[in-house]
Formats: sequence, C-alpha cells, structure tokens
Amino acid sequence: MKSGFDKKRQAVRHWIDVQQNEYEDEEAEESIDPRYSKPGIKTVHSVRQIPVSPVTARLVQSYVENYRGRPSHPFLLNSYIDNPLATESLTRAFRKASHALPSAARQELIDRCNKFSVTPHDLRHTSAALRLHQMLESGDQMDEALQKMRTFFGWSRKSVMPSRYARAVFEDRLADVWNDSFDDRVALLRAIPKGL
Repeated sequence: MKSGFDKKRQAVRHWIDVQQNEYEDEEAEESIDPRYSKPGIKTVHSVRQIPVSPVTARLVQSYVENYRGRPSHPFLLNSYIDNPLATESLTRAFRKASHALPSAARQELIDRCNKFSVTPHDLRHTSAALRLHQMLESGDQMDEALQKMRTFFGWSRKSVMPSRYARAVFEDRLADVWNDSFDDRVALLRAIPKGL
C-alpha cells in the first residue's frame, strides 16, 4: 500500500503497485516464496497501479498493525503458520464462507449462477461489471469506458475482456428495463375501472 498527496485534488491518494515479485530470484536455488504454485504477472499490461479508497487503505493498515505479525516473508497475506497465503488456501476460504451462507442465499447462487461456491475470481468479475456500469452512468462513452477498464484490470489495449463484462452490464440494464416496463403495464391494467 502506498500513498501520496495529490496536488490536483488536494487530497491524499492511496494505491497498490502490481509488479513482479522483487524478492524472487529466478536463478537462486532457494526461493523466499515457499508456495507450490506461486502467483505471477500474466502480461506486461498487468504491471500497474490500482487506486485504493481511504477505507481500504485503513483496513489494510489495521491488518498490518494488528493481525499480520512479523512473518519471515515480505508478502501481505499470511497463512495461519505465517507462510505467504497460497491461492489454494484463499479458494478454500471462499468455499468455506460460501457454505456458511444462509440456505436461501446458497440456493440463489445455485439457481442464478449454477455454482455451489463463490470464488476469488467472482469478485473480479463483479468488480469489473460494477465499475463499467459506474463509468457509463457517470457519462463516459463506451469506448472510453472500455479503455479505462483495460488499464485498470491490466488487460492489453486490444483485449476483448472488457466487452465480456459489458455484456453483463447490458443484461442487467435490459432486466431493469423489462421489470420497469412490466411493472408499468401491470399498474396500467390495475388502474382500468372494473366493467370496462
């Protein structure tokens, strides 16, 4: 987590740098990262800065000061034995949290998504769809919004990934229009006096 004063906005801004693991030496025999499957940067476009809200910055700082401890590695998240948190452990935690959902919520997850568990990648999908919706609502043109998405999520300038998330946004908008239209028609029918 990094922060700096933004003169243009006259406020402190927070961000996270997504970068190659500077502590990993490919040629060294021993790795500082003991995880079997090590996360890595997929493409050159994945190296970027992600803005973070002040609330998120405070939560991360609270975690570092109160819960992280002093592990022997530089990674932010730890396992319960103070090793870097593995992606498999995170997936298991999401699975466990999903099973703790109320039965109605679990059933809706199955009915709507044909899934029994929420995954970390689902959060990325939701984030992308919500962010695109926000940009379009704030007046960005579709091409501009898609390019901003590419930058923010680390996709190449020609990536089709934002278009996939655009589909989710348009499906939600269509559902809203359909529901509003249906509700208006029902209200109209109910307003017709009996006997006409």
